[in-house]
Amino acid sequence: MLGSGGFAPSDRRETAAALLRKGSEGLLIDAGTGTRRLLTERSLLDGVERLHVVLTHFHLDHLTGLFYLADVETPFDVWGGGELLEGLSTRSLVERLLASPFAPASFLEGFGEVHELEAGENAVGSFLVRTRVQPLHSNPTLALRIDDALVWCTDTSHDAENVDFARGARVLCHESFAAETRANHTAAREAAETAAAASVERLVLIHLDPLLADEGTALEAARAVFPDTALGEDGLVVPV
Repeated sequence: MLGSGGFAPSDRRETAAALLRKGSEGLLIDAGTGTRRLLTERSLLDGVERLHVVLTHFHLDHLTGLFYLADVETPFDVWGGGELLEGLSTRSLVERLLASPFAPASFLEGFGEVHELEAGENAVGSFLVRTRVQPLHSNPTLALRIDDALVWCTDTSHDAENVDFARGARVLCHESFAAETRANHTAAREAAETAAAASVERLVLIHLDPLLADEGTALEAARAVFPDTALGEDGLVVPV
């Protein structure tokens, strides 16, 4: 877990990013400010010969870390649902962020391939990535299911259709941004209800509100429904 917070980095948490390892390949879920750890803790990519960056959507707290990847030595490519979510190519949306004058011209020259994620199954290197469009956000987002081991659901109001999408996965990482139910985001208890209904093994709360004064309250609310719940923390290692 490179970044477990939502919206803005804090003294405790960077924004959304998580690194999965499989052999010589890595998969980075989202490119929030937590992506900077790939520069400051370069051992995270030891042995990784190819990095795949998979984006859930295009809000800046999930995207700004693409800027940092220009200094990562490992070859990488980017996967996003630009056409699926916004009717625009992922390449064009990435270029809006990284084209001059917002970044040196050399940044885009150093980019690898940019691919479109399709609805359903996608072969992303050796990872099988399934996607589901989550419509209950200010902009639609993608839920991700990776190799039946990990499901990642962020930036969505409580969405009952994620139950079937997550069913039987080992770990569900689900946003818990809101302390109580509100538009565009999910509360901790609602995330736990999804985990329980989907019969996952473990729930990790992610995309936590940087302004939430008492994270313990959110954890208690989730554990009352689904006991095997943990707060996402930067640096947390989750076996999948």
